[in-house]
Order: sequence, then C-alpha cells, then structure tokens
Amino acid sequence: MTEPVSLQSKLGELFQQRQFYWWLGHVCVVCNGLIYFSSVLSLNSNVSYYKRAFLGALLSYAVVIYNSIGVTHTRISMDLLCDENVHYFVIAFYWYSYQPITVTLIPFFIFSIFHTLTYTKSTLLPFLSIPKSELDSKIQYFTDTYHTTAMQYVAYIEVVIILGRLILGIILFRTSVLALIVFVHFLRLRYFLSSYTRDALKYTTLQLDQWFIVPSTETTEKSTLTVISNIYVSIKRLVSRYGGDLPVDKQ
Repeated sequence: MTEPVSLQSKLGELFQQRQFYWWLGHVCVVCNGLIYFSSVLSLNSNVSYYKRAFLGALLSYAVVIYNSIGVTHTRISMDLLCDENVHYFVIAFYWYSYQPITVTLIPFFIFSIFHTLTYTKSTLLPFLSIPKSELDSKIQYFTDTYHTTAMQYVAYIEVVIILGRLILGIILFRTSVLALIVFVHFLRLRYFLSSYTRDALKYTTLQLDQWFIVPSTETTEKSTLTVISNIYVSIKRLVSRYGGDLPVDKQ
C-alpha cells in the first residue's frame, strides 16, 4: 500500500514547474490590473499597480519564451522571432518602460483572465484534490463561451482604442512619435499572425472609408471634405505599403 504524498511534497513538485510561475504572472496582471483600473475610475490612479501588472505579463511571456527556446538550445531561431509571445513580451516591456497609458493594459488583462482560469481548472483544482464540481463547469463554460468574443474585443481595442489614443496623444503633444511607430509595427506583425487583428483592421478601414473618402462622381461645395479625403487616402496608401497586404481603394 502506497503512502499518501504529503502536502509539502506536492507543493515542492508544483513549485518546480515553470508553468506555475507563468500562472503567477497572469494572477499578478489580474490582481494589479483590477486595483489599477479601480484607482483610475476613482480619479486617483496609482501607477505602481500599472507597473506591477506589466511585470506580471513580462514574467508570463518570459516563461513561455524560455520554454520555446529550451534549456539546451544555444541559438535563437528565426521562428522564435515570429512568435506572438515574443511580440507581446516586447510590447509589454515597452509599455512598462514608457509613461502609463491605461488602455495599453487592457489586452494583457483580458488574456490573463482566461489563462488564470484555464490553469486553475486544469492544474490547481486537481492538485487540491477537488473533484469536478459546479465551479469546474462554470470555468469551462466561461472560457468556451467567451474566449472568441474576448479575442475579438482585444483586436478592436488594439486597432481602434490604443492606436487612436496614441494618435490623439501625438496631436496633443502628450505621446512620442516613437510610441506610435513601435505600436504600428506591432500591429503589422499581428496582422499577419492573427485573424482577429485582420478582421478588426479590415472592418475599421471600411468604416473610415465611408467617413472620409469622397466619391469622385460626387461634387461637393465644401473643399475641406476633399482635402481631408485626399489626406486620408494618402495616409492609407502609406500604411498599406508598410503593411504589404492592406487593401487600398482607388478614388
């Protein structure tokens, strides 16, 4: 008859798993993110929680990247540079180093909610010897039902809200141009790797086309509309050339 494994032994085994620290990083994002967003809503934002949340994100992505490289690998392959985890690690480090922009934390906060719940269901509940219960079913239902919708929201937050916030910040001289350049390059990478980002960019582009492009068959007495339309089309062509795969509508 085998002796029951002590709690200390089980904890020691759990602490030796790198995935546990990956989960801790996501818990750090969720907890600090909640406190930070609450402080922002109370008009008394606490930047330290913002920084701690991004440190948690950096820890989680660092664990994933370390697992991808492996302990015995001595060189980094080009495939790793195309890994979305590397991209999010870099952009998380940039936002951590840059002045706080609240909306930049939202995508990481949403990701961490699902990762935290998934690890809790698949690892922590069995580790605590908790049999399948209503909590297990609720976690499964939540992740299965809302995961796709959440990823779509993240894509639109990145394309519309964060990008719009950076552009507005540049106009108001509160954000550096470098921040916009870094994030646009990040979106370019996301466009090629994520169908959610492609859909968000295409839909947003169609909406902007309807607002800013003046059809050549129509005459308008307001020359300002034509000027704005020409500026928009020029910017769109420039972005399309940089992206390499964005559709450009000819006027």
